[in-house]
This record gives sequence, C-alpha cells and structure tokens, in this order.
Amino acid sequence: MTKDAKQAWGEVGEKFSSWGRRVADRYHEAGSAEAAAADDAERELKRAAKELIDELSRGVSALGETFRDDQAKKDLTDAVSSIGDAITATVNEATEAIRSKGGSPPPPPPPPPAAD
Repeated sequence: MTKDAKQAWGEVGEKFSSWGRRVADRYHEAGSAEAAAADDAERELKRAAKELIDELSRGVSALGETFRDDQAKKDLTDAVSSIGDAITATVNEATEAIRSKGGSPPPPPPPPPAAD
C-alpha cells in the first residue's frame, strides 16, 4: 500500500472517530440519567469503528500486495480482457438474433430520374 493510501485510510479512521465522539457527546447531553448506558454505547461504537477500520486496512493491504504480484497483474489483465470478449460475443449474438428474426430491411428504392 502506498504511503498516500495509508494516510487516506488513517484520515478515514480519524473522521469516523471524531464523528463517534460527537454522537457520544450529544448522547450524554440528551440524558444524564443513563450515563452508564451512554458510556457502554460509546465504547461499543468505538469498538465497532475500530473493527471496521481494521478490516478495511487488512483489505486495502491485501489489495496492495496483490497489485505488486506479477501473476496477479496478469490474471487481472486477463479478467478485464475476458469482460471485453464477453461483451463482444453478447453484442454479436444479439445482432444475429435481430437479423434472423426480422431479416434486414430491403434497400430503399432508387430515386426517380430527374425531370429534364
């Protein structure tokens, strides 16, 4: 993973943490009678956010490592090429089906001779 991508994902984590703190602050303001529950909710939100960031980080790392693998690059190139082949085959089959069902329209009649 490039340094820029790591920084970008770090920023994602920071922004979700900031948002989570803001939610927790509003929750605390809304009702002090449930302070213990609010603390539990804040901890749970932080835990869930951390798990999400950890999973995203692992996924991005795996993707980065895969892009550095020569065989994986070839596999991806082949896969993208096969999409193009499949689209071409589909269009060709559809064109043939249209032609065989309705036939091609007759050519337009020639224009009348010019009056002299």
